Amino acid sequence: MSESNDAFAPRVSVEQVEEGYDLAPKFDAHGLLPVVTTDYESGELLMQGYMNAEALQKTIQIGEAVYFSRSRQALWHKGATSGLVQKVRELRIDDDQDCVWLRVDVQGGASCHVGYRSCFYRRAPVGTDESPAKLRLEYTESEKVFDPKEVYGDAPNPTQL
Repeated sequence: MSESNDAFAPRVSVEQVEEGYDLAPKFDAHGLLPVVTTDYESGELLMQGYMNAEALQKTIQIGEAVYFSRSRQALWHKGATSGLVQKVRELRIDDDQDCVWLRVDVQGGASCHVGYRSCFYRRAPVGTDESPAKLRLEYTESEKVFDPKEVYGDAPNPTQL
């Protein structure tokens, strides 16, 4: 079970990982760990992202969310450009330490680069025989918190296909 990342405790046993006190995260084959981020007060799901070891270290050190952008292959300090900083109130790790849950206060009231409060601003109908290719998404948020063009200008969206 021994996996090593110098910043964190080595993974030496199932017992240590699942019921011990050592932070011994398990990064995937790309060196990443999925992160679920929710609003500290309401529990609302804001976004899902990834961290590499450096992003996790920086998040712990500065108390603000730092992710790893897969599209840019770079660290991404959430809010550094937009001002929509996520102040971490609590960082939890799951039982086998391969997923992080951040509970945050969002400065500026939004977490989505599209301008909505949450990145999960649409839902897909379920319990239907309709082909998934023909489903229409339904919006769960009707107003944007900010105008992305005002915040980011005409810079290309790093998440575009």
